[in-house]
Amino acid sequence: MQHKNNYKVKMRIGDAEVEVEGAESGVVKIMEALSESLRNTSRSALNPLSPGGSALPSSVSTARSVSDIRSFFEQKKPSSDIEATAVAAYFLQYLASDPQKSIDSASLQEAFRMARYPLPARTTYTLTNAKNAGYLDSSGDGEFRLNAVGYNLVEHGLGSADESAKPSKRRKHQRNKKRKKRA
Repeated sequence: MQHKNNYKVKMRIGDAEVEVEGAESGVVKIMEALSESLRNTSRSALNPLSPGGSALPSSVSTARSVSDIRSFFEQKKPSSDIEATAVAAYFLQYLASDPQKSIDSASLQEAFRMARYPLPARTTYTLTNAKNAGYLDSSGDGEFRLNAVGYNLVEHGLGSADESAKPSKRRKHQRNKKRKKRA
């Protein structure tokens, strides 16, 4: 039975839910302390192995900086269906609120749709092409998993460098032609 001066507050943070019940002053103090703690905790410090760290996995800190799959695609800027497949597999495995260990044709199509990325004619072929490119491993029954090469592509290769800083292939080709003429 709840007393008249009992308060009950629920707070949802990502997948975690905090529920506090008690006297008004106690509930307010706990919620203020929790809010202050969340404000002061940097996203990179959310490591369960660090002393005083949170019990949240490190992928949750990345997920907080990326609110949805569309913004993740915009951040990574895949230049082909194959790269986009690796980005979708990475997102679904590490950043989605309900992580998936593998990706299939239906989940790839849904990821592309949610990211507003152009749908390929046949997602099964796109998954196979991403596997043949070395980004995914087959896990049987039309399902694929992101491997280390695909992980490194998404984590360290895509969206990390300013595209305008890279010389174009045409400029590089022209420089090589000039060098050949001099020789």
